[in-house]
Amino acid sequence: MKNKILFLIAFTILFIGEAKAQIGIGTNTPDASAALEIKANGSAVGLLLPRLTTAQRDANIKSPSAGLAIYNSTTNTLELAISGSLWINVIYATTNAVASGTTSSTGKLGIRTTSPDANAVLDINSTTKGVLLPRSSTDPTGVEGIMYYNTTADMVKLYNGTRWIELIN
Repeated sequence: MKNKILFLIAFTILFIGEAKAQIGIGTNTPDASAALEIKANGSAVGLLLPRLTTAQRDANIKSPSAGLAIYNSTTNTLELAISGSLWINVIYATTNAVASGTTSSTGKLGIRTTSPDANAVLDINSTTKGVLLPRSSTDPTGVEGIMYYNTTADMVKLYNGTRWIELIN
C-alpha cells in the first residue's frame, strides 16, 4: 500500500504537478490555498506520519529542517523539529535537543522542490500554500499516529494508540 501511495504521488508530480499549482490525493480539484490536499473518501481518513521511537529518531534523523513532523511511538505524541535544533512535543510542549550529524539521503520525495530534505520522506516546499489535512465529521478507526481535521468539532485530532487527542481547537 505504501508503494502505491508513493507511486501515485510521484506520478502526480512528474506528469501533472508541473502544470498545476496544487497537488491533490483523492481529489482532482485541490483547494487553492493548499500545496498538497489529501482527501479521503469512505472510512479511511487521516494522515499517518512516520512512526519512530525516540531511539530511532535520534539515530536516524540528524539536524532536521524546522517543520519536520514525526509521531514518536515511545511517548505516543506528535513531535516537530523547530529551529533545526529542538524537537517539540506538541501535546506536552516539552523540548529535546536534536541529534547532529548527516542523514543518509534515500527514499525521499519532493513536491515543488528538486532537492528534498534528507530527513524527510515527503518534503513539500511552498512559501504561499499549506497542506490540507484529510477531513471527517467523525473519528475514523484509530491507528497509532494518524491525524486528521474533525469538521464537527473544528479541531485537529491525533490518535495515540489508545485514544484521540485534541491538538488544536
